[in-house]
Amino acid sequence: MITVLLTDGEFTGMIKALRERTDVRIVGFCFSENAAHTAMLDKFYIAPSWNSPEYISFLIDVIEKERVDFIFPVVTKSLSLLASKAQEIKDKTGAVVITSSYEAITSANNKAELFKTLKAVTSTSEYITVHDVAKTIGELKEKIKVPCVVKPVIGENKEGFAKVVTDDEFKKALLKGETQGLMCPSLLRDNDDSEFSEPRLIMPYLPGQEWDADLLVFDGKIISATIRKNLDMFGGLSSCTETSDDRRVLEACEKIVDVLGLNYLSCISFKEDENGNLKLLEINPRAMGSIYVSAVGGNNLVTRLLSILTNEDDDRNFRLTPSGIKTSLYYDIVTLNREGENR
Repeated sequence: MITVLLTDGEFTGMIKALRERTDVRIVGFCFSENAAHTAMLDKFYIAPSWNSPEYISFLIDVIEKERVDFIFPVVTKSLSLLASKAQEIKDKTGAVVITSSYEAITSANNKAELFKTLKAVTSTSEYITVHDVAKTIGELKEKIKVPCVVKPVIGENKEGFAKVVTDDEFKKALLKGETQGLMCPSLLRDNDDSEFSEPRLIMPYLPGQEWDADLLVFDGKIISATIRKNLDMFGGLSSCTETSDDRRVLEACEKIVDVLGLNYLSCISFKEDENGNLKLLEINPRAMGSIYVSAVGGNNLVTRLLSILTNEDDDRNFRLTPSGIKTSLYYDIVTLNREGENR
């Protein structure tokens, strides 16, 4: 029996993908005992926040108690910490943290640094669009050019994401009650020069097709990939998507993986500009909920990785999930009022 630990977040897609193996026991850290996915786990724990001084000792205690073999970090903000502690955890418990190196994680997590790194390399510079960074509201007011997109340089899902539109467009959206995720210049005019908790990346609004690529990388080489064309995005983690065999996306991913030194599981996102050129949006150097699409397509990235790590399989030939598979992913969280309050 293999025991895996999923840390710190909502990981329904990972659980479903892992369940393709009958010899896997799944332990998870959850944000609440009422989280729906606790019912899908063999055991769950309410863990301290990842940035708490008690987090690592709590993690090690659970690993030892549950005899965990592999740890899959599933939340962006805790990745750097777990990557930095991976060797310590292995030395103390024998458990392996499934993560890229600390250096690769640090480069991939910070979008501003990521763009800077890839822009400086000939093989990847074509995938980086013009961009800027604002540390304060004042800087943001000066640097935005409508239309554009503003988002934290380090963020989770769509936290802090906003599309900047003209005042007139915002007014029309307001009259329809459709201003979620929108910002306009007039909303910033009367704000002071306060610092953001996380600097904001400013980049053009790209009008073209959006793409995601879920990747399994081993020894610096992509050995499994699921390329997905996003047909519609409903916000947060929910989307309607279709698998594709577009080789442009795969070629771009190969170049980026090589430059950053990514390993194991990652998701790389692109959007096309007005000329159809691929431009990088972000990298999530971890297992995503969308990994379940690879299982639906018969190319389960996470179970293949486990087979390699447990020496059950030494095949390193490339596998691409077949194109034309349409799926809908609904992983959003709804916050419910407590008992006794209006519902």
